[in-house]
Amino acid sequence: MAKSVLFIIADDWSRLAGCYGSPVIQTSHIDALAKRGVVFDYGFCTSPSCAVSRACILTGQHSHTHGQYGHCHGIHGFRTHEHMTSIPKILRENGFATACIGKKHVLPERVYPFEVEPRVNPRSPKDMADKVTEFLAASGDKPFYCHVGSTHPHRAGRGFGNDSTPPGITPIGYDPKDVIVPGFLPDVPEVREDLADYYETVSRWDQVVGAVAEALEASGRADETLIVITTDHAMPFPGAKASSFDSGHHCPLIVISPDQKKRGIRSQALMNWVDFAPTFLDWVGVDHPNGADALPGRSLLPILEDDSANPGDGAWEETYFSHCFHEVTNYYPYRVLRGRTHKYVRNLAYQLDTPLPSDLFRSITWTAVRDQGIDRLGDRPRENFVHQDREALFDMEADPMETTNLIDESGYEEIAAEMRQKVIDFRHATKDPWLEQSFQEGEFDADGNHPL
Repeated sequence: MAKSVLFIIADDWSRLAGCYGSPVIQTSHIDALAKRGVVFDYGFCTSPSCAVSRACILTGQHSHTHGQYGHCHGIHGFRTHEHMTSIPKILRENGFATACIGKKHVLPERVYPFEVEPRVNPRSPKDMADKVTEFLAASGDKPFYCHVGSTHPHRAGRGFGNDSTPPGITPIGYDPKDVIVPGFLPDVPEVREDLADYYETVSRWDQVVGAVAEALEASGRADETLIVITTDHAMPFPGAKASSFDSGHHCPLIVISPDQKKRGIRSQALMNWVDFAPTFLDWVGVDHPNGADALPGRSLLPILEDDSANPGDGAWEETYFSHCFHEVTNYYPYRVLRGRTHKYVRNLAYQLDTPLPSDLFRSITWTAVRDQGIDRLGDRPRENFVHQDREALFDMEADPMETTNLIDESGYEEIAAEMRQKVIDFRHATKDPWLEQSFQEGEFDADGNHPL
């Protein structure tokens, strides 16, 4: 039997769901699907920016490699390198039906040549499900790659667009006093109001997921289809989206394979979004046209049912992040190695103030921070968020909010040196253009070794 992929992606969704331990949020459809598959506890977006992340997913390359350094729309104008290939291109050339239903946000078209891209309201469960139904019916018996992108729970204007009710939506409604303020935000009324609005749009996203999953079941093709439910990056709040903190990178991921025997399990594998492309190709049995070593990531299928503390006999204990831009005005590149217990961050433009995406700067939350002179963002001092160090080392077990930089602390020299060199090696292996800047700063010698 030919195999297919249904990829359902949110826009700015953090790990807010019942299956991720939230006692408040209502996500009944996502939670039900989680019981049928695998919930990843350590899934990380490669770059916490919309267009960049989607290019990482579809090309299987890191942000500094694929060239979609930032947003592609309007004045921003970033584009994926034309020599890149992508999942829709590879699969279409191998006889698959391909569709992008809803948000796409990557360019140019020749790199991402989806066969079907219908006009649709990406916040409407009914509209999205109807278009999925039409696509699956039209595809006949052909295997397919169906990429479904909702614009929930992205900001829309000052709020989250919850003032209207798209077809298929049942409003939930959350009281600000009931939300849980994460440890990187100040607990003030304006933040609670903003979060209550965010909770509402997450529950609406859940309804999109449920409708799309039902459309697949009704098509009769669920028994051949790998389902992936995730997001481009985490929540659109300061200290999350477009930041190197785990609060921006640590994301929800649910994978459901019709072939798996163990269901309702949790994976402890540290993975990132460049692992999606090799997973999809592995699932459908199609080779990458540039060879087995063309992608930096690896397939999740061999460990999909490994719910041990060290999946793959310890082979999934670290993963890398890479970020360059968000909007064209948001230049703050960094490279990160995230290990099980420690995290190393190299800020390549540490001399700059940390820039905020325009939707975050204008948000109710950041407006309150500015107007009220709030100097602590939850556990993080505001100063440490705005002005970050050239290098940082964090103990992720003792300090999950990344408040204390251990890079120069006694006793951490060996960990810092090892992780630093691994990041340099990663940058060389992935042909990071920013290596030239680091070389000029004296970070490493001509052979790529740290000179100190």
